[in-house]
Amino acid sequence: MTSSGTTTICVHPVRDIIIVMLVGVVAGLLSFIVVTELGGTALDGLTKAGTACLAVAGAGLIVLQYLKRT
Repeated sequence: MTSSGTTTICVHPVRDIIIVMLVGVVAGLLSFIVVTELGGTALDGLTKAGTACLAVAGAGLIVLQYLKRT
């Protein structure tokens, strides 16, 4: 919030958001590969892949918001 009480909205180029999401997907795929290669079931792999994808994408969006502040 600014000092006047209005909220500020960060507008990011779609390209930046797509890059962050693609990095999250790659992290999820790598997590799936590692879990299944270590003997986990497909369901375990999907669970860990989804968790990794969301965590990396969420962290990436937080970093993007921090870097784009003016």
